[in-house]
Amino acid sequence: MEIDLGANAFGIDFHPSQNLVAAGLIDGHLHLYRYDSDSSLVRERKVRAHKESCRAVRFIDDGQRIVTASADCSILATDVETGASVAHLENAHEDAVNTLINITETTIASGDDKGCVKVWDTRQRSCSHEFNTHEDYISDMTFESDSMKLVATSGDGTLSVCNLRTSKVQSQSEFSEDELLSVVIMKNGRKVICGTQNGTLLLYSWGFFKDCSDRFVDLSPNSVDTLLKLDEDRVITGCDNGILSLVGILPNRIIQPIGSHDFPIEDLALSHDSKFLASTAHDSMLKLWNLEEILEGSNGNSGNASGAAEDSDSDEDGMDLDTDRPKSSKGTKRKTKSKSTALDSTNNFFADL
Repeated sequence: MEIDLGANAFGIDFHPSQNLVAAGLIDGHLHLYRYDSDSSLVRERKVRAHKESCRAVRFIDDGQRIVTASADCSILATDVETGASVAHLENAHEDAVNTLINITETTIASGDDKGCVKVWDTRQRSCSHEFNTHEDYISDMTFESDSMKLVATSGDGTLSVCNLRTSKVQSQSEFSEDELLSVVIMKNGRKVICGTQNGTLLLYSWGFFKDCSDRFVDLSPNSVDTLLKLDEDRVITGCDNGILSLVGILPNRIIQPIGSHDFPIEDLALSHDSKFLASTAHDSMLKLWNLEEILEGSNGNSGNASGAAEDSDSDEDGMDLDTDRPKSSKGTKRKTKSKSTALDSTNNFFADL
């Protein structure tokens, strides 16, 4: 099923328990849609969330609120039931906010176009951590809950690992000579997978972040703009040729195509029951793919279930071994999201409205 949003969507997210999907649009609007298996998407709400483009969307508080981040440097919390703004931070960052992720039930992280990463305590409504490691925009982030480490990728061509227990940057990779656009953690925390602008997937072993341990080039030359982890052995890739692919990791292989758009993929999300995959692209379309039907009968149930060899990478699984921070270099091309005028930053989280 699909629907024309009327404008390009930069960010999408599924409700954690209900059949709802949210989309943040380039014109600053937030759309909320209800779906089921037998009918089309039905819009339940449309909210003018931001003055400029809405770049990232996340459900928080067990789905009671939606947090959005914008090129206008602000972060907004919207009530799902009423559509009312419940909290607002106008000056969340000094530059456009490019990405948002949930960390715990009470913390989120945001990254901006200058390379700054902030962690927010939603109970205290304050910034609890701030990291200024990168020299270019934060393209994506993911979180390793057992070790309390936040992994970020940047347009400067490096990956960073920030320790939330010590409030220090644990490690930063060497310059990869290409922008890192997306990141996921797989293989039960042993591998970090990064998508790049030239289409290569870089595989890093946990604890050894200076340089990648493996490369997968079969998606090249199409940039891997977004990654979505399906399980510990499989990841869904979204590329600038509009193709969605299911990719196996160690052994590395393209398992099968999932679907396509006519333009570059912008974001991917997985429903609460893992039945539906949502995708957006530069064609203003929101598409929901029934993964159960697509994957039924395929050979790629998992990396090992198909009889493939186990991960043969010989790196140790040690933690915290890569602590020196090399000087990063600027990437050569920025993602095509409009940039806003920088505002004064603040460490207050949401001011009640």
